[in-house]
Amino acid sequence: MKARGIKNNNLLSILFWVVLLPPVITSGQSLEKFRMIWEARYDNISFGDKQNRIQASLRIPFEINLFDDYYLIGLTSTGGNFTSRWETVKDFRVSGENRRFNLNLRQLFIQKKWESSRIQIGSVPTVKGYVSSTGLGSNGWIDGGRFQFNISSAIVEFVGGSLTDLNTPNFLDRNFILNYFETEISKKFGENTLAEISYERLGKDDYLRGEYRVDFYPVDKNYFQLTLESFIHLNNSSASYGITFESDLLKWFDENLEEYAELKIYFNHTDEKIGTRGFLTDDFYRFGNTLTVELTGKITDDKKIRWFSENYISKDPRFLAGLRIDLEK
Repeated sequence: MKARGIKNNNLLSILFWVVLLPPVITSGQSLEKFRMIWEARYDNISFGDKQNRIQASLRIPFEINLFDDYYLIGLTSTGGNFTSRWETVKDFRVSGENRRFNLNLRQLFIQKKWESSRIQIGSVPTVKGYVSSTGLGSNGWIDGGRFQFNISSAIVEFVGGSLTDLNTPNFLDRNFILNYFETEISKKFGENTLAEISYERLGKDDYLRGEYRVDFYPVDKNYFQLTLESFIHLNNSSASYGITFESDLLKWFDENLEEYAELKIYFNHTDEKIGTRGFLTDDFYRFGNTLTVELTGKITDDKKIRWFSENYISKDPRFLAGLRIDLEK
């Protein structure tokens, strides 16, 4: 019988991770990291005509040192598909509907690090670190492996495995079909510039992705970041491309206000013929043109409580705002 997604209708799954997981770790092992990230937001699409709802999410990433430099790493999260971690707890357009809050083990893998290399085997994360707007959604998975190493100060990465069952977030329920391959090279030029290029194959579709990111320091106390990205479907020449501007707004006026209001402005165009891989990107919202204005900031100095808002200007305008609470062991 297949294992099913973990349900927390009676909070048993929460109790497992919070209470039962640490005691089962033997004396030769150690729980290196354990976090609970709660988020809640109000989400409105097309001025309430398409969506008018309150959503919530819970993510529980953890990391166990098995022995030496071997780690067992996992992510338990809400959300019913590859790109979303959100559950709708109140839909103002629907009355009397019962809602369930589901948890699924999205990622679980063994990681080994040595010097400047690492290998991951299992249900691995889609990103190795910084989340690119044209990269795969950060809440998703690749059932397979990743090998990363350095050559002449460049980071080379190979990823291969199964990227299927996009509406099956529990990895125990997913079928393994070898259909995904990626190779990526990223390199820093000086302290302020990073360039990436990657080739991906998903099924029978081939993609080429490029990214160029640079930090500007017009004053000593602050900077802004500019990112150019493009993503091309090589089989039909359709594309997704974008430009992103990021900065710490209030720090321009007072260094003590750092991280209280961080701004991200992102313009994206995505062709409708881009294929499945196109709408699996981290910031995908609509085909065509979208201008996104994101604001986020800390409420407490330790950054365990933060606020955020996003405004999407497109054919279907969208506004959302919410809170995030991050508890770490």
